[in-house]
Parts: sequence; structure tokens; C-alpha cells
Amino acid sequence: MSYRCIRMRFVYKILCVLAVMAMAVPFITLLLHESLSTSLFRKAIIEMPEFAIVVCRDKNNSQRSARNFQRQLRQISVLLKSAASLTSETLIFNIVADSYATYETVTNLTASWPAAYRQRVVFDEFKKVFFPPGTKKMKNLFRPCAIGKLFLAQTFEDKDAVVFLDTDTLFLMPPEDLWRKVYEFNPHQVIGIAPCLYMYGPGFKKFPTYGSSGLNTGVLVMNLTRVRAFEGGWTENIIPIMEEYKTKLSLADQDILNILFSNETTAKHLYELGCEWNYREKLCSMGSSKCKSAQQLGVGLLHGAALTFVNGVEKKFRAVFEAWERHQLGESEEAFLARLRATLRSQKRSWGCSRLPFIDKMLLQGLERERGQKE
Repeated sequence: MSYRCIRMRFVYKILCVLAVMAMAVPFITLLLHESLSTSLFRKAIIEMPEFAIVVCRDKNNSQRSARNFQRQLRQISVLLKSAASLTSETLIFNIVADSYATYETVTNLTASWPAAYRQRVVFDEFKKVFFPPGTKKMKNLFRPCAIGKLFLAQTFEDKDAVVFLDTDTLFLMPPEDLWRKVYEFNPHQVIGIAPCLYMYGPGFKKFPTYGSSGLNTGVLVMNLTRVRAFEGGWTENIIPIMEEYKTKLSLADQDILNILFSNETTAKHLYELGCEWNYREKLCSMGSSKCKSAQQLGVGLLHGAALTFVNGVEKKFRAVFEAWERHQLGESEEAFLARLRATLRSQKRSWGCSRLPFIDKMLLQGLERERGQKE
């Protein structure tokens, strides 16, 4: 066989191999995509959901003050109880506090729980509230340690993600459903925050805010790894805001994050969390519903901002809080739901959120759906 024929056959074989490889690329890509998607889903299912709360004592311990430590403990106890009751997983709670004594007081709230429920809520080691250099003078802005939530990426240097919760929140859907929102982030998003839907808006002129109605920072779904890699530095972006607007920051961390994400460059890093995961009385107190997703899906997390759980102004909110407070862990879910339904029905539709004809449905929908899935 001539050298020319041998060379032609060799070239033909090479071309055939290349053609087969080209045909295989889409299939291989699909397999890789499916593998990565499955891996991400499994990670979301298997990895323990992590939550964080920041709590500090205050010298002004008036019973009527939003800073009252005993009231905060009461609310944290209800938050933990609702989480333990609704989860089917083990939850890690990170308590960021001003002292070990405060941390110990909070972690002892579950000491008398039945063993099965204590195992559902695991407390990580004590972490002291962290304030970067140049921010300590702002630590008592709004409430003690309020801005501590802004620096959780430095507080937890070894963690990839965490969901921050204000102490005046409670769950009406499984906590892990909120945790998994971090897996919905696109490659650019670093933090998930729900829209405020009131207060900020076109007429608000004190400082720039996010979107058309600003943000409420009672719940923060945080990719801590991305926060640490934030363009220009997370702390380096926050400190100039604190310095420029320090006389106008009445709500501290909330105002700061509104300013931070108020322009197109930074707004792309924000994941807009559904308002059903940060449902406040202002979303219904005017007799109309400002949160459409809560109407469709139910309320996932109830936020008793501005003492709503304890001041009695919004009776529906207080009724839910007190139902959880009275709930005995181990009691049947049906008994709890029956008592809550009866309590909500007994509230007259004469004021605020009570005027919404479907408010009870929104508050009960997640609980009833979860119970139905377990049957």
C-alpha cells in the first residue's frame, strides 16, 4: 500500500473520530449539567439549614421598650418553638450576642423541651457581635447591636451561608423552605431581602432606596462567601454610607442596605425575597393586601415588627404569637391548628389586618398544607 493511501486512511480515521466527538459534546454537556443540578439539589436537601439571630442586653430595660431583654427572650422562645415544630430536618441556630451570659440564657430556652424536639434545634458555639474598625460608634444606632447583622460574613468566617432572623419573627411554614432560597440565587446575587412595600417610596427623600418601595431587613438570606467577595469590599461599601448619612439613619441596618442596593450596579447583587417570608402588619393594616404572594401561598414567616406581637394593636398577629407560645411541644398538630383557627375567628373584623376577609386563610394556609403533606 502506498504511503499516500496510508496517509489518506489515517486522515479519514482522524476525521471520523473528530465527528464522533463533536456529536458527543451536547450529550456530555447535558450529562454534566444534570449531574451538577442533581448535586446542587442534593446539597440543598442534605446540608443542615443555618440561621442566625443577634441579641444584646440594654441598660434601658423598660417593659415598654423594643429593647427589653425579657421580651426578646419571650419572642426567641416562640421563634425556636415554631421552627422545631415545623421542620423535618436538623436546624443549626447561631446565637450572636454581646456576652457569653446572654448566649447561655438564649440557648437554655430549649432545655426543658422533649428530647425529640431538642434534637431538631442545634446551637453552634458562642459568637460575639463583631464590629469592624470604624463602626463601633454606630453599634447602638436604632437598637443595641442592630448593625451587627451587617457583618455576619466576618463573624462566621468559616460558613458559606446563613439566614438572619430578627428576634420578633416566627415560622408558619418549614424553616428549610426559607433556607433553600439561597440556592435560587443567580451567580451575581449575594443576599436575599424582601421588599418593604410601605414607608419608602416615591415621596421618600431622606436618602436613596432600593426599587419602588425599599427593603425590610428583618430577614436576610445571605451567601456569606459572596458577601466576603463583594465588589469593592462589603465593609468598604458600608462605612462611607454610615459616614455620609449618619444623621438620617433612623433604622440603622435597614436604611444602610437600602442605600447600598439603590443603584443599578449594586441592585444586581440582590435577590428579592418573597414578601410571604417577611410578613409585617403594615402589609395589611390599612385594610388592603400589599403582599400578593402571601395571598396565593400563605404567610411563611410572620414578623412582629414594632412590638406587634405584644402590643395588642394587631390582634391577628398577637393571636398567632400567643398560640405558639401556649403550644406544648408534642401536642398534636390538629389540636394546635384547631385552637388557632378558633382564636382567629373570634377576632372581630373592625380594625387593621382584621378587615381583610382572607387574612385567616393567609395565616393558616402554610400550616394546613404542611399538615396535609404529612398525612
